[in-house]
Amino acid sequence: MITTEEVDGDLEDRTAQRVVDAVVTNREEAELPAGLVDLSGGRSCVEIDDRQHALQRRRRAVSESTLVTTAQLIVVGAAVFSAALMQIVAGFGFALLAVPLMTLAIEPKLAVVVSSMTGIFVTTWQAVHSRADTDWPLVKRLTITAYIGMPFGLLVFITVNDNVLRLLLGVAVLIAVILLALRVNLQHVGPRFDYGAGFISGVLNTSLSTNGPPLAFLLQARQLPPARFRATITTVFAFSNILGLSLFIASGKITRDGLTTAAVTIPAMIFGQLLGYPIRKHVHGERFRWLVLILLTGAAISSIVNALI
Repeated sequence: MITTEEVDGDLEDRTAQRVVDAVVTNREEAELPAGLVDLSGGRSCVEIDDRQHALQRRRRAVSESTLVTTAQLIVVGAAVFSAALMQIVAGFGFALLAVPLMTLAIEPKLAVVVSSMTGIFVTTWQAVHSRADTDWPLVKRLTITAYIGMPFGLLVFITVNDNVLRLLLGVAVLIAVILLALRVNLQHVGPRFDYGAGFISGVLNTSLSTNGPPLAFLLQARQLPPARFRATITTVFAFSNILGLSLFIASGKITRDGLTTAAVTIPAMIFGQLLGYPIRKHVHGERFRWLVLILLTGAAISSIVNALI
């Protein structure tokens, strides 16, 4: 015969089991891991603990992401500062210096786009500032042929492996440095050489954002004085960057990350320019020639190393 105590005990066991089943069902619907249940409060201790740990994990993830992004911006800002200073002193070298340094923190293709967006401010300001010394007929020949080469460069940017192009660029620039070191003189060469240098610079502009080497080789080989050299090459850069940036926009290569990165580096760019003008007064004659050779050599070595690693 079943006693009252046994009935009460059985009822309590069934009630407790229903509570456990209900909590487990709620946990499964919420996609939470199963765990111990605190029946007295009707809430899961593990549920509360899991939510606390999830919040902590999210906070850590946000913190780590912020640190990485900040580190990237510091590297990119330092690259833009150094490149802007060199651009003012030598008249070229912004992309040559900025892109390799930026790739230490961001993807190469993003570095090319950021370099194009920031470089347009540096070159335009310098072109306007030194327009009295510009060789305008030479600028016209170089700019027109650069425009012709830019669509081909964009095609290369989209389809060709970066490393192959960098290796070829590095080897070509080293050959140019050797010719300049031997004091090759192109003063008496006709304008056809200008057209070739302009076209190559256009291809390099939209593919690697390093259109300086062929122009620097041409102007140095034509024995242009430093003031005319700087004014002419920066004016070509300014015109080239306008079309180059337009092509990047039309092809959808300008992303929010690129815009943000470029905007944040503007103070570094301005500071680099301001520091460059006092230094430029002391760089002329043979010093200027050696500066061009050193920059081109550094660009060639950087391109080759980046292509091989």
